[in-house]
Amino acid sequence: MKFLTDIMLEIVKFFYAVGGNNYGLAVIWLTIAVNVALYPLTLSSIQQMAALQKIQPKIQELQKRLKDEPQKMQKEVMDLYRGEGVNPLGGCLPVVLKIPFFLALFFALQSKEFMSLVQSAGAGAGFLWVGDISKPEFLMLGTLKLPTFAILIGLTTYLMQLTMPSAQGGQMQIMTMFMPVFIAFISISFPAGVQIYWLVSNGMGAIQQYYIMKQPKKNRKKKGEQ
Repeated sequence: MKFLTDIMLEIVKFFYAVGGNNYGLAVIWLTIAVNVALYPLTLSSIQQMAALQKIQPKIQELQKRLKDEPQKMQKEVMDLYRGEGVNPLGGCLPVVLKIPFFLALFFALQSKEFMSLVQSAGAGAGFLWVGDISKPEFLMLGTLKLPTFAILIGLTTYLMQLTMPSAQGGQMQIMTMFMPVFIAFISISFPAGVQIYWLVSNGMGAIQQYYIMKQPKKNRKKKGEQ
């Protein structure tokens, strides 16, 4: 992990130098770079999720018809996946690939090396009302201590779920409501730099998903007009 942390520190220092001499902005530029680099995988992931959603009725029919024959049902489902060109795990790849970046940044912003950089950066270590992005963010409203970034992370997580193709159902609706609250809660204690990374990544993810999901509709419309 130290190897990844050292690399992340060098990347953050690079974006600090070229992106405005501010570590908050450096994290934003880093997040944009990661999401742009992973966009082809995100595109493939969303397409796979949309395809999986499309064949859900067929899967449910197989599960209902072959509920007493689990081995045959599993074979029929796998045959359906192959026939439709669907990889049931294809939607997980971009998320999995982002985890190392997240962990490396998390540990980098809490390392002694970054603490030294913060001390020498002065105002460049802050962002907006945050004095030091290596510490958790809170906005003081009178006597109220508000974890603004954590709340925004929860909201953008919910927005991402709305733009993401997924199976319908009661359990999914419950998860759509519960997950943003849970993520917002656990992110409260994260360094502000990590919160910025998560927040910007969520925002870009929601925009990318919305754009990708709109493309098939536009293409179908164009074909219908020809």
